[in-house]
Amino acid sequence: MTAPYLTITDTSVYIPSFRAPVDQVIQEINEDGVSFRLSAADYRDSGFEYVPIERNESLGQMIYEACAPVLSRARRDGIRLSAIFFACVTSAGVEAQSLFSRLLREFDYDTTPVIQLEEYGCSTIHLSLYLTKAYFAGEGRSGDAVLFVAADKANISQHRSDTYMLYGDAASAALYQKSAAEGHQTLSTGLKVDGLVYDDCPERVKMYFSTFYLAVRQVAKQVLREAGMSMNEIRLIFCSNLGLNTWSTLARAIGCPLDKFYAGALGHAGHLHNTDILLNVNDAIRNGSLNKGDFYLTVTVGFGGYYGCSLHKYE
Repeated sequence: MTAPYLTITDTSVYIPSFRAPVDQVIQEINEDGVSFRLSAADYRDSGFEYVPIERNESLGQMIYEACAPVLSRARRDGIRLSAIFFACVTSAGVEAQSLFSRLLREFDYDTTPVIQLEEYGCSTIHLSLYLTKAYFAGEGRSGDAVLFVAADKANISQHRSDTYMLYGDAASAALYQKSAAEGHQTLSTGLKVDGLVYDDCPERVKMYFSTFYLAVRQVAKQVLREAGMSMNEIRLIFCSNLGLNTWSTLARAIGCPLDKFYAGALGHAGHLHNTDILLNVNDAIRNGSLNKGDFYLTVTVGFGGYYGCSLHKYE
């Protein structure tokens, strides 16, 4: 068994209390000129019911709500925060350091750099694990930690949807530390990039949706092989909230039953970019679907040809 190279020791998720029915959101974005190619009925058939929408708080306040509990506990425990990795799909290029200025000042982490990760879309959470692994293998000291923060708030309809998916507003934070005794031990992580250019060309988009499962299968097999494990030893698979139809394709591709894909948060939360994984894992722990000692996989698909997979053990 592969030794853990990092442990996710603390997490926090912020989701707006307001949830709009998918029918309403689809109607609104269509009225704004966004071409959503599925009917509301088709979208609901894949397990989606509501879209969380932030109507009051700014993106910075959403980040504060997600991070404050984690940073408070980290400060209490004397944890040295080496860096913050930040993922924001809806507002690429936003001035990241300014969004965190209040948090860093309030919790005495004012010299901690905020590094915005781009390009990997909804697979950025796996990029953060990969980068933290490299840091811990090099300069990282035993007491060091890295905070991964994902936050997205759609300000226009073009940020709320692409042609096949609706995106909800959310923020989340996860604290990564070196091989701690308790938490979510990360045993193996894989990333894959198609190396192709995807744009609005219908043929390229069609190719992406007809072949992405092959890349997921490849990276999932790589992760299991590195750990010397088989799919039979995996309790659950936590995937980006892409819907039951997409998960069914992925299940066939990687050779596992569909009921291994955790769907507890799909209906009420929908797709929340890089927050999906943390939301689903926390939800599964709360309702007893995931217990200490269980192994699980996390899988992400980032539009544009980016894929991630990691193997974890909950201790």
